[in-house]
Amino acid sequence: MEKTDRGMIYRAGQALAYFVVLAVILGVAAPARAQVNSNFGTVNLQANMADSLSVTASPSLVNFALVPSGIAVGSVPVSITTSWRLHPPLTATTYAYFLSAPAALTDGAANNIASSRVLGSVNGGAFATFTAANPFTAGSGLQIFSVRIKGFNRVGSNTDSLNLEIDTSGLGLPAGTYTGLLVIQAQAI
Repeated sequence: MEKTDRGMIYRAGQALAYFVVLAVILGVAAPARAQVNSNFGTVNLQANMADSLSVTASPSLVNFALVPSGIAVGSVPVSITTSWRLHPPLTATTYAYFLSAPAALTDGAANNIASSRVLGSVNGGAFATFTAANPFTAGSGLQIFSVRIKGFNRVGSNTDSLNLEIDTSGLGLPAGTYTGLLVIQAQAI
């Protein structure tokens, strides 16, 4: 045989080997399949943050040493904190009030001290009587704090100081222990 015949045989053998390898690869490979997707389920999500408005006051007891005819000063100021999480546009207002204007304090024997005889000073301001209108009772309140809720202050808090006095001038009260409840409450409208 000649050299050229051998080269052709060699190349033919190589081509046959490549063909066999290619046939094996194609024969073993998985057949092509189309991709299949399922339908889809959906879940709606809803998350709510409710408005909130709260008030704390301390201490829970203020003592007075009443005098027969004059001004008695409360033993400690009341610290009032108003906290809110509100959507605008609302106004949050905090009030201090008595449940009964004619009997803010009583000795239980029909001797009363009216809310008009109790005075409050908010943050060192002038003393005022508890006679203002408020949304909770008629004529026995004092406004402590108010804030207009806008976009930048939707969440916040404020602390105020309330000093108290009782004026017994001209009342002629008998000796005794007089008790009453000062309510601190806020409203957002």
